[in-house]
Amino acid sequence: MSMKSFAVIAALLLLPVTPLAAQSWCTPRKADAGYVALTGVILWDGTGAPAQPGTTILIHGERIAGVFQDGMQPLPVGTTVRALPGTFVIPGLIDTHVHVGSDVSGEDSRVRAGRRLCRALLGGVTAVRDMAGDTRALASMTRDAKVGDMAAPDIYYAALWAGPAFFSDPRTAQASAGEVPGSMPGMRAIDSTTDLRQAVAEARGTGATAIKLYAALTPALVDAATAEAHRQGLLVWAHAAIGQVTPLEVVSAGVDVVSHASLPARQLGRDGYAALLKDSARVVERTFATPMFDSLFGEMRRRGTLFDPTLFIYSDERQSLQPIAAAVTARAYRLGVTIVAGTDSLGNGDEGGWQAPNLHEELRLLVQLGGLSTSDALAAATRNAARTIGALEGRGTIQPGKLADLVILDGDPIADIGQAGAVRLVVKRGAIYPGGPTAGR
Repeated sequence: MSMKSFAVIAALLLLPVTPLAAQSWCTPRKADAGYVALTGVILWDGTGAPAQPGTTILIHGERIAGVFQDGMQPLPVGTTVRALPGTFVIPGLIDTHVHVGSDVSGEDSRVRAGRRLCRALLGGVTAVRDMAGDTRALASMTRDAKVGDMAAPDIYYAALWAGPAFFSDPRTAQASAGEVPGSMPGMRAIDSTTDLRQAVAEARGTGATAIKLYAALTPALVDAATAEAHRQGLLVWAHAAIGQVTPLEVVSAGVDVVSHASLPARQLGRDGYAALLKDSARVVERTFATPMFDSLFGEMRRRGTLFDPTLFIYSDERQSLQPIAAAVTARAYRLGVTIVAGTDSLGNGDEGGWQAPNLHEELRLLVQLGGLSTSDALAAATRNAARTIGALEGRGTIQPGKLADLVILDGDPIADIGQAGAVRLVVKRGAIYPGGPTAGR
């Protein structure tokens, strides 16, 4: 995570949400109080079943009330019918790695963060996993997104823990907003003397879904922090390597999700990794077909550790690492590790022409570079992604009782993953938004 992520989010509490309302395409919407039926759709429900044509999805309020073949069940009296013949419907997409408000500065940071979230929503993203920031600001935006006061994906966020050395950087003070850096419940310095039971309890009080273990930690602290977080019902998220803590040690500690596809290569050690970097252009999947990596990926598969490659970030300033990231992702996928789709960069929030959220590029890269099938790439952003935030019971698939989070597409993403970006409509908690470039202009 860049230091900008800490610096900018501290300002978010100081700015109002309302300026977004001036843009009609970002005006919050509410679910219909009655029943709404989407008929004639081709449904890919995310459960692993093949796509089913001629399907009706019945929505009541925020929830899915029924899924059945067209005409096979009577609709409740007064149902609003939206005939959508030939459209393809998938579950709402989840970006499993964002930093809300990153890469913006100045007094309009809250406005830009809101605009970025809105455009993600209109591009089909109905939930995000925020990987660290000022939890006070995130709590505010999470509430507004959940109740429909803000046109945005639902937000699940982490309380960040790192060693004391991490908080010596003066930029961390900007995210602590009036408190001593490292002392806040949502951004805490820990060491061997920390009362982890109390620290986790305070992190839970911020509304966080998880603890993110970040930097300057020891293997023993990673083990202890993970165990205590799990004991109190929080998930644990981390980079795939944390300083002196190797990828296998991170996984063996029981961390739920590990991020960044270049980092498992650090299992080679300092010298081995440095040698790999010198010849990264020649790296292919078979580079990692060794007992060392078979053990690492085998342990991830055995434990159910979710892998968040963030291939998107290796297309720009980290491009020299892209062959390593691609090869690691392909090997992990081949060995049965569960892949999830995250970007580390949600998408454009500036004024101007429409830009789809970066998650669509991540899906393309998972197929092109990581070797995922199109259906597995979609699962990485739906069913599997819901597991990263502990929300599979309520989202990630299209089934009765779950939240009505849907994306209505004009093309078939199973035939062409790029069609996941051909968004006609987005349904988020039952509220229907126009999708894609038409909405974003």
